[in-house]
Amino acid sequence: MLEKDHLFWFCALAGSGMFLIQFLLSFIGVDGEEGETASSQNFKWLSKQALTGFLMMFGWVGLACKKELGYTAPVAACIAVGSGVVAMFITGSVFRLSRKLRSTGTVFRIEEAIGKEASVYLRIPKGGTGKISISLQDLTHEIDAISLNGEEIDSFTRVQIINKANERTVVVAPMR
Repeated sequence: MLEKDHLFWFCALAGSGMFLIQFLLSFIGVDGEEGETASSQNFKWLSKQALTGFLMMFGWVGLACKKELGYTAPVAACIAVGSGVVAMFITGSVFRLSRKLRSTGTVFRIEEAIGKEASVYLRIPKGGTGKISISLQDLTHEIDAISLNGEEIDSFTRVQIINKANERTVVVAPMR
C-alpha cells in the first residue's frame, strides 16, 4: 500500500482538511474548548490539533520523500513518522504555552476592596449612591458606593470601604 502512496495521500488530505475546518471554526469563534475542566487543561500530547498536525505532516513529508527525493517507501515512511512526531510535539507545546496566556483581564472581586482606603469620585448624596475610586492590583477601579449612615459625602473625601451592599456597590465611611 505504501508503494502506491494511498496512505500518504489519505493522511495529507485528511490532516489538511481537519486543519482547515479547525482554522475556520476558531476564526468564527467556535473552538470547542468551552467544556474543559481543570484536569483537561493539563498538557496533552494527543489533542485534536496534535493529531491534525501529525497526519498533515506525515502525509505531505511522506509524499515529498517519495516523489521529490526518490526515497523508498520504508525510508519515506520512517522520515514521515519522525516529522509527524515532531509536528505533534511542536503543536502540543504551542497549545500548552498558549494556555498560560489566559488571563482574567481587569475583572476583580468586589470583596477584595473591603477594608481598603478609597477616594469619593462622584459625591455620595444623602441616602443615595455615588462613586469611589480605588487602586487594586495596580489598576484603578470606579465602584458604586453608599455611605454607612446614609449621610452625604463630598467628592475627594477619603473613605474606608466597610462592606459590600451588593455585587456592584460598597458601603463606605469617611476617614476621620
